[in-house]
Amino acid sequence: MKILIINWRSISDPLKGGAEVVTFEHAKRWASEHKAEVTWIAAKHNQNLNEETIGGVEFKYLGKELQRDKTLDMLISFPYFYYLVYQTYQKEFKGKIDLIIDETHGIPFLTPIYAKEKIILYIHEVAGTIWDKMFPFPINSIGKFLEKLFLNSYKKITTVTASKSTKLDLLNLGFNPKNIFIVEHGISMKSLSSPKVKSDRFTILFLNRIVKMKGPERALSIFKKLKEEIKDAKMIMIGASEEDYLNEIKNKAKKLGIFEDIEFKGFVSEEEKIANLQSAQALINTSYKEGWGLVNLEANSQGTPAITFNVEGCKDSIKNGVNGFISETEEDFVKNILKIKENNLEQSSIDYANKFRWEEKAEEFYKLIEKEVNKK
Repeated sequence: MKILIINWRSISDPLKGGAEVVTFEHAKRWASEHKAEVTWIAAKHNQNLNEETIGGVEFKYLGKELQRDKTLDMLISFPYFYYLVYQTYQKEFKGKIDLIIDETHGIPFLTPIYAKEKIILYIHEVAGTIWDKMFPFPINSIGKFLEKLFLNSYKKITTVTASKSTKLDLLNLGFNPKNIFIVEHGISMKSLSSPKVKSDRFTILFLNRIVKMKGPERALSIFKKLKEEIKDAKMIMIGASEEDYLNEIKNKAKKLGIFEDIEFKGFVSEEEKIANLQSAQALINTSYKEGWGLVNLEANSQGTPAITFNVEGCKDSIKNGVNGFISETEEDFVKNILKIKENNLEQSSIDYANKFRWEEKAEEFYKLIEKEVNKK
């Protein structure tokens, strides 16, 4: 089986997100368990690196780094990358592969228009109003219009997503329910059997890319309110970020008078990430929308419950009172954090996370690939 994955970013890109982590967990297992030849096209994140192989997956890099915080650069680099994807397909992959995984984040790659091979649309969330959170006018309006317009070409394509919420969004866009399949995510990090000792100082953990759609500004507001209840509370913020926006967040924290109680760690190793997940009393996920909320289950696997807003994705991965709490408002969010002190959800979080294993999920996805390739 020869599979071509098309994605904005690769697993080695410093700005990768949960979507890339999830896709790689699938792809490396397809390569190892089924001897599939998997190639992943992504934008360059290092101008000196054109290709590399990781976990049996061949990565091919095109164009230049994609930066969403620079409007003019984005208007040039993103369309140019899409053109290079089309050009590379025509020159190197047309007629030589069995299936394309068109991984969509906002604007799809339009493979149904030009590719003759079988295609699976892999979509973690329909961006929709996220365009308003991430981009200024008129880019937000253009993005929402183009996303809805371009997704029309996928309505008859086999589609894989991770949550019921995203499936509902697709149905509202006119997708055929018979073509949509839900494959939930697995947990890649080794799960604890019992929780570790928590930090002596009450600590909440923000673990996400520090971009507007992940709600870091809401996290600051929530932390400010939390400190009115727990004076010595601490927040750790872990995640890759673009420098200009990170400076905005730090300046806002200073204005709120909470900067000294926040530790900004940036991108960290897997070992440090796990150590922080184990020691924090709660993970806070302030995203405006998630595909499924993988980070919630990662926290659970390390004995840490997750507090989220009632948004797509998070409401699919959180069960109130089992592995965390779902919140309606910032005030409700703070109350739910305080519930952590009253309700011991550490062991139940571990038990819940153990239900989601990558070996099963990757196999489930691969069976869909085989079915699609063999379809007449």
